[in-house]
Amino acid sequence: MERTDEPDKLEVFAIAISALPLEALHTEQARIEHAAKHLERSNREIEQYITETDDAEEKEEMKEVIQENEDVMLDQRVRLEMLRSEISRRR
Repeated sequence: MERTDEPDKLEVFAIAISALPLEALHTEQARIEHAAKHLERSNREIEQYITETDDAEEKEEMKEVIQENEDVMLDQRVRLEMLRSEISRRR
């Protein structure tokens, strides 16, 4: 059963970034952008692998990995937008 009294991860992130100094916001933005680029590259490499392998079970597993990466990247895009908004708010 899911607890409803726990704060959402993005709510916690918003609270955390509101307390960070501006320099730390820029550092976190760069870190997330870097991580997203790595996930994008990984997905391209996995997609290439999928086209080269004949193992149907492995293809399905790799498709699941790609989907998991896409979910993480979506979360990262939201966090990046939150960071940009916080940085803009402080200017």
